[in-house]
Amino acid sequence: MCKVLIFACISVAMLMTTAYGATLPPKEQDILPTLISDLELLEKSKNKIHLELYTPSETQECIHQTLQCYQKEIITLRKEIEDEPEIENKVRTALQHIENNLDTLMEQTPIGGECKICEANDKKSFPDFHQKLTDFLRSMHK
Repeated sequence: MCKVLIFACISVAMLMTTAYGATLPPKEQDILPTLISDLELLEKSKNKIHLELYTPSETQECIHQTLQCYQKEIITLRKEIEDEPEIENKVRTALQHIENNLDTLMEQTPIGGECKICEANDKKSFPDFHQKLTDFLRSMHK
């Protein structure tokens, strides 16, 4: 009886994968709009942040490493603006959420093969970094 139930569950999972494709699990799909929304909160403050950050030239084969690099740079950014009075608390909170959600998203993506390290990427101003990260997450959301 248990074998039949297990087989039935596996069959349903296979059918759903075939019907909907193998994408991110629903929970992780919800993370992408949240990340993009949090990045939009940074839009007003992006000209107040004068910092250059390593900005990956993302590739489909290196999604995990790209996310890892963006997360590392978000951590750097959060630490750099910690004591700056002109940066609002909601920006600091959004950065914390972005950091946590990138971590969760990384757990669900495979590690690519021959991918360059974060520090091998060009450093770009925060507005450019912000735009590249937003574009990257939107491309993942499709």
